[in-house]
Amino acid sequence: MAEVDHSSLPTLVREFRPNCPGCSPDKLSVDATRPCSFYDCPGLPKELEVTCNLCMYDFAAEDGQPKCDHKTCETAVRLKANVPTYRLWLDLVRSEARLEGLVHR
Repeated sequence: MAEVDHSSLPTLVREFRPNCPGCSPDKLSVDATRPCSFYDCPGLPKELEVTCNLCMYDFAAEDGQPKCDHKTCETAVRLKANVPTYRLWLDLVRSEARLEGLVHR
């Protein structure tokens, strides 16, 4: 498996680790994991926001009941643009957890 270069992530994103109750590398390592159910994860960088605060549509999982046109809504456009960053960050956290033996696979 090829090594993924995480250096393109903004420093704030690279250094962010959630500390919400129940959040762990194990939870984040599950395939098709969903963004934090708390939504207001303390310190969540804007670049990692992928869930609409108005309709709770999850752009990373493509799940929910959107109440807007995702092609014209400014919030939807911004959140969709964050998905690649979110997925790369998720890969970083999972890779670290595997290296530290925190993920049981």
